[in-house]
Amino acid sequence: MNRLFMNLYPAGQVIAAILISDSLMRFLLVLIRFLSRPRSKTVTPEVVDGEGCVILIAAHNESGTIGETVRSFNERLAEWPSSEIWVVADRCQDGTADEAKREAANVAVRVDGRVGKGAVIDWWLRAYQSEWVKKDAILILDADSRLEAGSLKCIREEFKAGAKVIQSFVAPVAGSESGRLAGWSEVIMQRVDDEARSRCGWPVPLRGTGMAFRGEVLAELAPRLHTLAEDLELDVLLCSAGVPVTLVSGSVVLDPKPIKSDGAARQRARWLHGQIQVLLAYWREMLAGLFKGGPGAWFLIILLFLRPKILFIGIRVILIFIFPKIALTGLTMDLSYYLAGAFFVEKPASYLLDLISAPRYLFMWVRSFGIAFFRRSRKVWLKAGR
Repeated sequence: MNRLFMNLYPAGQVIAAILISDSLMRFLLVLIRFLSRPRSKTVTPEVVDGEGCVILIAAHNESGTIGETVRSFNERLAEWPSSEIWVVADRCQDGTADEAKREAANVAVRVDGRVGKGAVIDWWLRAYQSEWVKKDAILILDADSRLEAGSLKCIREEFKAGAKVIQSFVAPVAGSESGRLAGWSEVIMQRVDDEARSRCGWPVPLRGTGMAFRGEVLAELAPRLHTLAEDLELDVLLCSAGVPVTLVSGSVVLDPKPIKSDGAARQRARWLHGQIQVLLAYWREMLAGLFKGGPGAWFLIILLFLRPKILFIGIRVILIFIFPKIALTGLTMDLSYYLAGAFFVEKPASYLLDLISAPRYLFMWVRSFGIAFFRRSRKVWLKAGR
């Protein structure tokens, strides 16, 4: 038995080292974030027609929410003249379409076809090509999103500078402990990871809302979207095609987190299910992106799929008893990453206090795994803010 263990030990060390690779990559991003300066823009300005953008919202049974959302977006349209709001009421059984119309949004009603947000986007692009083909960009937002003042102006300027795809800063709005923990994680990933990527000229990941595209870029990719994680699909497809995603921190999208822990668990379960779908469907594109994209692609694709972070941290805790040096090295880098996050949040004291309760976050992810793989819900849409 001892001989067998000794024979397997080197292989186990290699596996353990792989299991701390995400810790190392995030630690390197922390160093880049602290030691580097924002890059000056070197892109060549492009001539734009000045036809504004389309704010596109895919909605399913969002009566009571969509009206206020459209009203808030109408207040921002002056920042990008000639812009329009489009709401796609997908298989709705309530007053979503009528409510959006009352607030002067353009409404497209979809009653059949493939399910999912990606399918809705593809359908609208095909059915309403004349509405977006002359526009400067298409901005995708959720039915409960809010735009801070100046956001559209920042996006407009970035497209004028030559950007093809843009990701706004997504600011979580949380009213529960589980929502706050999820929110802190998202803020750190943007303030540390994405800012470091941006300073290196690397692409940043899309986040489902606050994504803006040149119409022709989105129209080329949309027919392929078929999973529950359309933002992850787009990340892989854009990376393999060599199209970078530009971070625009000046554009801020407020994103309410689920109020109840059940809603948070279902949201993450859907993401986990979508992650597996993308891995199975796009492994060739992932390999192509890794081979062609250089360090930027490595830090994007690898970290996108070595998630959830809390799961890998849990694995490293277990590895302490088998490979203590490797596991402790990984956990030390994890701790450095999260402590560094206190420098980049608005309320560092609240962040550090919530960080103490992070182990409880693991139980929510365990529940999410159960929903994703043992109690798969047929619900493709989750009602906003729930």
